[in-house]
Amino acid sequence: MRKLVGLIIVGSLVSGFALATPSSAAPKPPKLGSACTKAGLFFDTPNVRYVCNVEGKKKVWREWTPKGVKGASDSQAKNPASNFVVKIPITLPVAQNGPITFSNILDHSDEIPTASYGRIQDVIKSNSTSTVKNSVYVGPTTQIYIDGGLTRIQEVLARTAQLWSGFSQPKFYSIYIYNGTDEKLAEDKFTLDFKTKGYFSQNPEALAAPIRALAGNCQVTLSPGTFGGSVGECRGANSGAYSNSDDSYLQLGQSDSSKNDPNTKDAVVIGHEYSHAVAQGQWINNPNCVYSATGEGCDRNAKSNQDFSPCWLYEGLPQANGAAVAESSLNGYMSWRKNIPYGWGPTTITDYTATSLKDYLYKQSNSTCYQNGNLYVLGYSVGALTTEALIAIGGPQATMALFSQGAQGLDFATAFHNVYGITWDSASTILSKVLAAEYATFGPAPK
Repeated sequence: MRKLVGLIIVGSLVSGFALATPSSAAPKPPKLGSACTKAGLFFDTPNVRYVCNVEGKKKVWREWTPKGVKGASDSQAKNPASNFVVKIPITLPVAQNGPITFSNILDHSDEIPTASYGRIQDVIKSNSTSTVKNSVYVGPTTQIYIDGGLTRIQEVLARTAQLWSGFSQPKFYSIYIYNGTDEKLAEDKFTLDFKTKGYFSQNPEALAAPIRALAGNCQVTLSPGTFGGSVGECRGANSGAYSNSDDSYLQLGQSDSSKNDPNTKDAVVIGHEYSHAVAQGQWINNPNCVYSATGEGCDRNAKSNQDFSPCWLYEGLPQANGAAVAESSLNGYMSWRKNIPYGWGPTTITDYTATSLKDYLYKQSNSTCYQNGNLYVLGYSVGALTTEALIAIGGPQATMALFSQGAQGLDFATAFHNVYGITWDSASTILSKVLAAEYATFGPAPK
């Protein structure tokens, strides 16, 4: 059963750039910002590579910067080649001067939930209030099972935006709420909005993939991003970024069987899915953010997951942070948390020992884990608990800073070291021991 899935896979991830090289006549390099004809086209000189980049409705020449360029570790990491400034509202690496650090966390594993929840509330209180420009479509026969309905949705959206204040966030958030009866109407409304607002549509997958996901919230999940069977109860949710746009969307299924699920009832799903949108939003204004399959625009979904983050982080960050934003008290958060450790049932991926959990965290590849459904869903449980521990150590903003570093062109291991000042190898060893200690208190795993 699909619950808080925030994964949208749009097309393949095979680069398809055309290449332009100087001829024997040695034409002059293009002028930065001048118009070009084909997105993804390169022009090489001995010292600089230029790329034809899509920005809004224009195609312009920019300097190309490959992945691996080391970003700054201050409050704003800047790429001098592209003048792309990554928004990070904290100083990196984060200070470890609180009661829980990497060096002592194993001795304080029972304090992690309280510390994590408290640090999230502290950041929300210290940040200025935020609003999210949004629209909400509700199917004509659809009942919203979130306590407080539309008012509560707006409240949790605002609190989540306040948590991520200082990071790049979507300019607009379109929300579609529907049941099985209204699913086709929701598809029609999504398609109408997509075309009316002029979102990137040269590649048909830019629209086809979100429509499949919208229906997938009411179908059986065969693998991450792949669904089958007829439309039935709608219990899934997903958040995605419109390709080549600064806007994002949420598709939220509702059914009678989910009305008592705290993820729905307590509006955890709203904090979870908008946090996905913010993670994807770290690539906003990046001139090197191209659509991986064709080079015709920016696919921020693929950039935030398959191009950068391991699955445990992709689902773990919104799971841990989103719940703490939505739950109004520590008791509420702890009640929600009881269902997390084994929430996805039996698994053959890990036996919850330190060695096995280390393998899960450290050997996970962002290029392959999104095709492995059994591994992917552990992001909601093991990934959430890992993120919770990282929040207790460095605060919630450090977890989002990982995505900001990814938008700067860094791989995950380098980003982690920049954010936390410790190698991912060493950190994952410590975290796996912490997770094993926690799982030892949760009782036997389901078989």
